[in-house]
Amino acid sequence: MRVEFSSDQLYALPESASGREPLSEVSVYHFTSELSGGAGVAAQRLHGALSHCNVRSKLFYGAGGPPEKECLPAYRNQTFFWRNVGALAISRRHRRNVPGGLLTSPGWIRKTPIQALGDLPGIVNLHWVSRWLDLPSFFNSLPAGLPVVWSLHDLNPATGGCHHTGECDHFTKHCGYCPLLKSPGARDDAFRYFQIKSKCYERSNLHFVGNSEWTTAQARRSALARHVRSFRTIPLGVNIEQFRPVERHCARQALGIAEERFVAGFACADFNDPNKGGAILIDALRTVANQKPVTLLAFGSGKLPPVGDGIEVVELGRLTSPRVQSLFYSAADVFVVPSRVESFGLTALEAMACATPVLAFRTGGLPDLITDGETGLLENEIGSRDGLKNKLLWFLNHPRERSEMGCRGRLRVEKHFTDTLMARRYESLYAELC
Repeated sequence: MRVEFSSDQLYALPESASGREPLSEVSVYHFTSELSGGAGVAAQRLHGALSHCNVRSKLFYGAGGPPEKECLPAYRNQTFFWRNVGALAISRRHRRNVPGGLLTSPGWIRKTPIQALGDLPGIVNLHWVSRWLDLPSFFNSLPAGLPVVWSLHDLNPATGGCHHTGECDHFTKHCGYCPLLKSPGARDDAFRYFQIKSKCYERSNLHFVGNSEWTTAQARRSALARHVRSFRTIPLGVNIEQFRPVERHCARQALGIAEERFVAGFACADFNDPNKGGAILIDALRTVANQKPVTLLAFGSGKLPPVGDGIEVVELGRLTSPRVQSLFYSAADVFVVPSRVESFGLTALEAMACATPVLAFRTGGLPDLITDGETGLLENEIGSRDGLKNKLLWFLNHPRERSEMGCRGRLRVEKHFTDTLMARRYESLYAELC
């Protein structure tokens, strides 16, 4: 029997969370490989929101600069020697992968025991830790029974090394014959990495937290799930005071975009990532440009595919300021997420917080966030240029409806996806584990 839940039921706080004293005596240590990227940003937001809720939170990271106090560098490989050893390790493993394939090892170039950080925490919360934490030495250093919460920003903790499983279901039994390897086999890298993770997890007090119902459901399918004590879904959150609508005319004036243009927003960590669908979006926009002048407004790293004539491109590079990002989202008529898979869709959440409707493929965790026909549109055929084109044309020809969608999106974020709600949900989990 299939049970359907409304969004109110899905993201409601447990009754035990109401009226409970904050975890003032329990310290929580967060770990993230770097502060940039969606996972790093999400880790910082959770850490900051927990601190505002009087939880003793610290965030340890490998790369990047701290935006605030209690973000501490750890296990840094900053010397000339260790930087080169790390680069060599990545290069050697990358050469074994197919082009575009990402398979990361649970081991790393040096041991990372938790005792190196000083006092032990009451709870460990892992985020994206690949190419930084050495899982065997880290898990072996944890005292028996210490709760380990792993916030799943992708599926790597539940697989033999891939971050998105695609059509492969080997992780549901035991990884091997990995399609991301040039020379797959019964005991290939994915098989060995899966074995290592199984040994790390089997003696740990491990709990998985998916950022969407889809992520949690996929993690439950993993054969590694037998070592996981509990599963929970806690969606990401955003500070609605920092991410807020800016009057569209003012936002466009600030960014030098003409008022009469149809503006599509697009953002990702790496434009070169084929999963992010930049080429699909640009192809779809060429049809829209036949009806009205079009501007592609983008931020992120890497190089966008060629756009050709008829489309103005405004690239803002990497943006880290919520105030500037709010200008970006508010200047767009629609924000597009053409990814083939997204575990959650953090940029879509930020766009909705700025009252901009979202267009995306119905994939991964995006349907948890976007209510089709109310806060944006979802295209059922993943990767379809025609599907994306038709829905962009709908947005072009329905200015009143897209404005109403944006307003409803802002209300949905206020009700279900604030950083304060995210922190309270994690706080409730921590209290149960303690």
